[in-house]
Amino acid sequence: MENGMKMNKVAALLVAISIGLIGLLGFAAPSWAYLQEDVDMLMNDNECPVCILNEADLVGAQLNHANLKVASLTGANLTGADLSETNLMLSELIGTNLTNASLAGAQMNGAQLKDAVLKGADLSGANLTQANLEDANFVGAKLINTEMTAAVVGVANFTDADLTGANLRAVNRSRAIFCHTTMPDGDEENRDCD
Repeated sequence: MENGMKMNKVAALLVAISIGLIGLLGFAAPSWAYLQEDVDMLMNDNECPVCILNEADLVGAQLNHANLKVASLTGANLTGADLSETNLMLSELIGTNLTNASLAGAQMNGAQLKDAVLKGADLSGANLTQANLEDANFVGAKLINTEMTAAVVGVANFTDADLTGANLRAVNRSRAIFCHTTMPDGDEENRDCD
């Protein structure tokens, strides 16, 4: 019996030490910082699934056909980057700058794009099924034939965007901003123009 109690105490001590180490490592590498080895892997191998690329400067990067599945790119700057046909499924792009980026044909199912800036971006043929697009800026973006089934748009701004042929099934658009927006049927929506 005494031997069993000692084993329980040792196990409890190991659990406490493990939790402490996890906490320490969490403070040692802030979740907002990118890891240079992840940036290097992406640039050299055109893939970096489950990478931490938060706040990384990837302006104009040529990342077409890259594998960034479940990667974290929160706050990264991808202005003018080529991410066409890239796998960004379940990736985190919160507050990411994708101004004038090419995301044509990108797989972004379940991606988190809350507060992302996609001004003038080309998302033609991209898959945004169940993506979180809340408060994202799509001003002047091209979303032709984009799959957006069950995407969460919240107060996303689609001013001057082209949604021709886009699939908006199960998308609550009641709070989204539409002004000079070409809708899926080709008609222009101006309900939110000042």
